[in-house]
Amino acid sequence: MKLAIPFSLSSRKPALIAAFVATLAAAPMAVQAQPNNHGCRDCGTVISSKTVEHTERASGLGAGAGAVVGGLLGNQVGSGNGRTLATVAGAVGGAYAGNSIERNRNTKTVTETRVRMSDGSIRTFTNQGSYRNGAQVRVDHGRLERR
Repeated sequence: MKLAIPFSLSSRKPALIAAFVATLAAAPMAVQAQPNNHGCRDCGTVISSKTVEHTERASGLGAGAGAVVGGLLGNQVGSGNGRTLATVAGAVGGAYAGNSIERNRNTKTVTETRVRMSDGSIRTFTNQGSYRNGAQVRVDHGRLERR
């Protein structure tokens, strides 16, 4: 008993191969078109989180005030050339101390969190809390939130 096939497979072979190749070619594009984080544009992954100290530049007021106070204190010591030397040394030491105090007052500790967003860009957020590397986050009105 022979089976009768109404059409020949060999006549459809080029069309089947072309359809198969087109399907394979379109598959990577379909995968590539999908955004990361399931379509969330404001979502990302924490790539680093570190605490750093930012020191602002001293204005010079601390150094000036320190020089005046140090000079007045140095002027109270000794007499003659010794008094002059003590006044100058007090002014220099006071200026250094005043500048150091002002600089320490202007030092701020901040936490910088770097996030790779779903579009591939990297954004840095300051003082948004502490996040571990790899944490999934979302940006809502400029603030980080855990997902």
